[in-house]
Amino acid sequence: MLNNRKKVYDFPHKAIRYGISKLVQESGRTDYSDPKDVLQLLELGKEIFLMLKIHARDEEGVSLKHLEEKDPQTSLKDKEEHKYLEEKIEELEFLLDRIKEEGEQAQSISEEFYIKLIRFQTDYFSHMTREEEETQIRLHLYFSDAELDEHQKEIMSSLGGDELKIWAKYLIPNVPTPIKNRFEEMLKTFS
Repeated sequence: MLNNRKKVYDFPHKAIRYGISKLVQESGRTDYSDPKDVLQLLELGKEIFLMLKIHARDEEGVSLKHLEEKDPQTSLKDKEEHKYLEEKIEELEFLLDRIKEEGEQAQSISEEFYIKLIRFQTDYFSHMTREEEETQIRLHLYFSDAELDEHQKEIMSSLGGDELKIWAKYLIPNVPTPIKNRFEEMLKTFS
């Protein structure tokens, strides 16, 4: 039964949902006239956008690559959405850079950033839901849980130490203790 199968997107999507939501929350409460507040938001944004890029890179380099070996057409929708989302990330990063450069004049740019970030959150969450409902089914169709474990090991072994720290930072506070323990055990094998 599919419900008992390994859920490939469980860990990364929990971390991403938490991270993007935190970025939206912080961008709404930031005092843009306070350089310290702005710097904290910039650092958070860089971290979240890096996590999203890592996820897309790893998904395309492992999960979707293996799917394409079974059926070349199965990853087209995912890659198309990734391209669209990457363009939105670049636009948001550009706005964050402008906020940093503008200093006290950042208020109008910050409003644009906040509105575009909320739209991005909606788009990204919809993308993840589709992956969990459609791409996950294809992965279950073509691969055993043991093979999916090998894919996960391939992804984990490709992550650098700083990348692992980012994933841990946004996953661990966002999951129940048994999942947290499972993730921490998995991290030990890759540290």
